[in-house]
Amino acid sequence: MKGIVIDINSDEAAVLSDNGAVERIKNKNYETGQVVKMKENKMNFIKKAGSIAAVLAVTAAGSFAYAAPATYVSLDVNPSIEYTVNTFGRVLSVKAVNDDGEVITSELDVKNVNISKAVKVTIDKLRENGYITDDEDAGIVITISASNNEKAEELADELEEETQEYVEEIGETAEVEAEAVGKERVEEARTLGVTPGKLNLVQKLVESAEGVEGAEEIDMEEWLDKSVKEINKAIKENRKQLKAASAEVEDETDEETVDTAEEDETDDEAEEAKVKNNKANDKSKLNKTEKNNKTDDIEDVEDLEVEDDEESEESEEAEDENEDEIEEAAPSNNSNNNKKNKNN
Repeated sequence: MKGIVIDINSDEAAVLSDNGAVERIKNKNYETGQVVKMKENKMNFIKKAGSIAAVLAVTAAGSFAYAAPATYVSLDVNPSIEYTVNTFGRVLSVKAVNDDGEVITSELDVKNVNISKAVKVTIDKLRENGYITDDEDAGIVITISASNNEKAEELADELEEETQEYVEEIGETAEVEAEAVGKERVEEARTLGVTPGKLNLVQKLVESAEGVEGAEEIDMEEWLDKSVKEINKAIKENRKQLKAASAEVEDETDEETVDTAEEDETDDEAEEAKVKNNKANDKSKLNKTEKNNKTDDIEDVEDLEVEDDEESEESEEAEDENEDEIEEAAPSNNSNNNKKNKNN
């Protein structure tokens, strides 16, 4: 008989058995949601339940919790597969989303298996069928959708880390990418008949082609049918071209910057020369002005000297005239005096 672990309490585990009864067994490092085998003769039915109603309530609650879908996980390589997972992280069902996925799911037996282990088992099958090879463009895309976004993100981180470690452990180079998606994205993907992971990847391709010169318009329907490896290769090529174009623009910008710097330097030199020339002209004008001022001063001094000489000459002439007048007057006075003396 089989049972499902619905609760763990210290050394005991509560198990929902096939007959619908909740039983307690010894906990052997069980996990909630794990399927365990039980022997009928060793069953330990709950005897401490307050009533049959209480037992039935616990049984019903446990059964409902285990069987209710809580999370949807999709996996894409080229085969696209979707897992329905319960609140305990156990796979309730698995289905193919495309034709290649049918080949894989027909060989999978992962019901009631923890989702992390189910993904690893699936990878082994993909590898056996040649879908995962040692290629630099190989990739595994996982998406998680749940009503609780926080839990979806936590599961995405967990699956990405554990799956990448496993891929490297088995010697493959595929890059694992896991992310949480919303309900709207899941519904949109289902309308297109693909997984949310494939839809996200093709949209990344569309974005990578923006700004790439000569890039063809992306046909969504065409690329949704291609493998993850093909889409990854196209994305890398677009990004490579965009990076090269960006580097070319940067080089042209650097050249323009250099030319501008040289022009600015030439302009600075010309401005400096102009300033020096203006200073020289100003100095020349100042010297000329000072020279003219000195010349004017000299001429003024010479004029003053000439005037002084003329005044001096005029003064001498006046003195000479005075002396002549005095001399002329002197004989006349002597004659008069002689006349006076003679009369006397």
